[in-house]
Amino acid sequence: MRFSISLAALICLGLAACSSRDSMQPSTTNAPAAVPSPSTPVETADTAAPVPSPENAAGFVALGNEMYKRDKDEAAAEAYQQALRLDPDYAEAYLKLGLTYTVLDKRDESEAAYKKAVKAYEKIAKKEPKNPDALLQLAEAYSKAREYQKAIEAYRRANRLKEPDNYTHYDMGMTYNRLARYQEAVKSFAKAVEHDPNDFRSQEALDRAKQDYQRQKASVEAEKKKLASKLRATNANANANGNTNSNTNGNSNTP
Repeated sequence: MRFSISLAALICLGLAACSSRDSMQPSTTNAPAAVPSPSTPVETADTAAPVPSPENAAGFVALGNEMYKRDKDEAAAEAYQQALRLDPDYAEAYLKLGLTYTVLDKRDESEAAYKKAVKAYEKIAKKEPKNPDALLQLAEAYSKAREYQKAIEAYRRANRLKEPDNYTHYDMGMTYNRLARYQEAVKSFAKAVEHDPNDFRSQEALDRAKQDYQRQKASVEAEKKKLASKLRATNANANANGNTNSNTNGNSNTP
């Protein structure tokens, strides 16, 4: 039996969610026109009764988000896959599918989804170069795909168009961390805390980044000292060899 779901029903599902998972960001992608729903309904976490299926890609993404929050990851992945069957360019669906595959410990599938998310968000950013939200989503996709330098560049472009909030500064700090650029990570986390002094997550990240930066700085200084010591030893050996050769040549000329 085929079902359809209304926007009001999806909203009610969202309000009923009690899981502690983080909420997901909305997509900048326009939803396609409504299409017939699949024959297989999805069950809720609270009851065995089937949930009426959505009618378009946006509805399936919303359903996937709800299933993800309810810890029904397989159902979430199927919802995102259905969204992509209806709209193969749906950037948010690729990103959310990658997140879900990560939770399901499907590394290869996750990486493939993130790469497709990058391509889809690049198209959006190219069409809307002045859209800071599109650039922020592109930055997130880059980061998930482990293209951290590109992620930083996208964050910077977005920040020139829109004043970043504490969440953006935190995400930038985490990306700098992955590049081992701890001094810049410290600055980003500090700005996050400045925006929201009660942001304990950013405060903890700031403390760790400071420690990492100090360890990195000490390591660099130690390597510099080792290099300087090697150079002094090399120069000393060169001078000693030079003096030996000079003495040998001088002795050979003695009658």
